[in-house]
Amino acid sequence: MKTEQKNRPDTRVLSPAQLISWADGSVNAVRIRTYRDVIPGGFLAALAPARVEWKSSELDGDEPFVIIRNVNYGGNPFDKTTVLHRVRVPLDGIAFVELTLVPSTRGGLRALAHHAQLRFVFKPEYRPVLLSLADPVIGSACHIPDLVLSWETWHESGVRYSGLKGLDAASYKLSMRAYAGPQRFLEDSLHGRDWFSYRVRMPGGEQGYSELLKVVLALGDGVAKDTIAMLLDKGEVDILEQAPPDEANAPSASDWQKVRELLLETRQSKDSQLMLSHDQGNYQTLVRSCATLARYSILAATQRLIHRGIAEGMTLKDVPKPLMGEPAQWMEKIAHTNLRGMFFRAPLALAYIIRHPESIPDRIPIDLADAGLMEKRDGKAWVVKYSHKGLKPYDSSGTCGMNYDILNTVLTPKVQNPAKDE
Repeated sequence: MKTEQKNRPDTRVLSPAQLISWADGSVNAVRIRTYRDVIPGGFLAALAPARVEWKSSELDGDEPFVIIRNVNYGGNPFDKTTVLHRVRVPLDGIAFVELTLVPSTRGGLRALAHHAQLRFVFKPEYRPVLLSLADPVIGSACHIPDLVLSWETWHESGVRYSGLKGLDAASYKLSMRAYAGPQRFLEDSLHGRDWFSYRVRMPGGEQGYSELLKVVLALGDGVAKDTIAMLLDKGEVDILEQAPPDEANAPSASDWQKVRELLLETRQSKDSQLMLSHDQGNYQTLVRSCATLARYSILAATQRLIHRGIAEGMTLKDVPKPLMGEPAQWMEKIAHTNLRGMFFRAPLALAYIIRHPESIPDRIPIDLADAGLMEKRDGKAWVVKYSHKGLKPYDSSGTCGMNYDILNTVLTPKVQNPAKDE
């Protein structure tokens, strides 16, 4: 029996040849069906986490950069397609970073639930490059103004996210996804979701922003490697059973080994703050969520900077420790209980939230502002509301990020270069 018959009839498992071309750099962009295409092991390919090509990246030197796979830019929600790109992302030239809250329902910042994500906005001369469009002969518009990194759930086709279900850490795997900012803003705007963006303040300015970017990528890449290893172990039998009747085209053991080598490439770190354990690779609504991991990343990057002497007056005592907790047993039980069981355990949930206000997304900017890690206006964390009807995060040309500081300035290149600035 083939894998397609084992899974839902409308899914397609990507072949070893497709996975190899995707991961070895020979293909710079892939267009996939959002709810149909899955990788071996059954998880949706469209939700694949961002992966860093460490061997192709240069972390030091005069112009450091990283090559990131699976950056979401393009596709169409109506024909259910997603385009994932290889992108060259500079580690210098980040103009500012925002912690963005996206209400899942109407109500703005007073909504019952929010999604949190980190937005890295680059100076025009340092904008990330879509490698699929980087050929100068073609003259394509290959730059993107910003990069959004978002911790989300990764799961099989047919599964939908539920915050209640997510209280059981066994329900979903973690995926640190990457988007071109305009793509993410478009998707949220189509769902009527505004952005409430808080300006992150890091010691060292641009150096601090670069450190934060590296911390988020290292954390996400490590989790992705562990999850993909699990999926490949699970899907190996399925891959071999996909062999077509023509044995000449059947996937070989060497094909499978090549897939594992490419997809499981990672960079080992000796810093425990840059690694989540195998048991921490699952999403959990209160403990390991989009918001708590964004907060953890900011705190971990700040501590690393302070240890290197880049403190700007901050001390380790001023900054909350970047701790990653573990879910309590009652959380798992709430995910599977009835209404009576939920009321019975409600006091436990309330007590947890009081002790851990960082589990509530809209409390995190306040917590970080108190530690000096958010820009303030009138003594409060400064927030800018972006919407398709109001202030936009991009200029009228769409090529540069808007910097809504006191002067409402636009990030524009120092030297006008039509070929580079599109």
